[in-house]
Amino acid sequence: HSLTGLTGHGTGPEQPFLPFYAVRDPSRYGRDKAYYTVRREPRVLSSDQRRNGPRSTYIGSETFVSLVDSQQAPYRHDLRQLGVTALCTNRDLPLFMSVGSGKTDFTLADSAPVGAVRCVAGPSRPRASHAHDAKAWRLISQLSLNYLSLSEQGQGAAALRELLRLYGDSNDAALQLQIEGLREVSSKACTRRLPMPGPIVFGRGLEITLEFDENAFRGTGVFLLGAVFERFLARYVSINSFTETVIRTTERGEIMRWKAKPGRRPTL
Repeated sequence: HSLTGLTGHGTGPEQPFLPFYAVRDPSRYGRDKAYYTVRREPRVLSSDQRRNGPRSTYIGSETFVSLVDSQQAPYRHDLRQLGVTALCTNRDLPLFMSVGSGKTDFTLADSAPVGAVRCVAGPSRPRASHAHDAKAWRLISQLSLNYLSLSEQGQGAAALRELLRLYGDSNDAALQLQIEGLREVSSKACTRRLPMPGPIVFGRGLEITLEFDENAFRGTGVFLLGAVFERFLARYVSINSFTETVIRTTERGEIMRWKAKPGRRPTL
């Protein structure tokens, strides 16, 4: 799944490796530091799997690690062994786990007064990476998202629905119904007292109204999704402004108005 640590072992002392792209300025850490980069590729099926077919529709991926120095040149070759700390999965193997058929679904590594451990739901199906399909370009387009594209007349709701579809399960009918339940997004300029310490200060910001269809949220309600949007929208406004998020429904009108939240986006 992901690498959390990597150490090289050779004839000399241990050499810790840092993730190369997580370092903003490699020169600060010295030219003798070592780094690693990770590349993920779709798994290549074996000849037997190509002949008889894989055990499930999930193929998975392979992770390749490259060792580099601060100039991203290949690291020296005096290493004998690598110690890797990683989070790993069993790909599709949990799909074949028999749940609810025996005395217990899981066993404990240590002794404890526990009779059985049951898996209430799941395991969920693994999902293929979107790095190699058309959705990858849609994810990249999120880098240019800003509050202007979210507040365009008639386009704000479509932009937010597209955003939710990228991160939601396309096979979950209930989730897709809730995404379609976002009917309209509108915004207007407003003036409020800024929630900050010190003397009273007023500023101009945006009042953003989200309108939902409650029929798409039966049994759950729209408040939780609205609370997520309230925090999300503040990230797309500069620190010298604010957002005031309002939730409306087509059935009941306004149901929640949050206080003005200062913007979290730094001014370049």
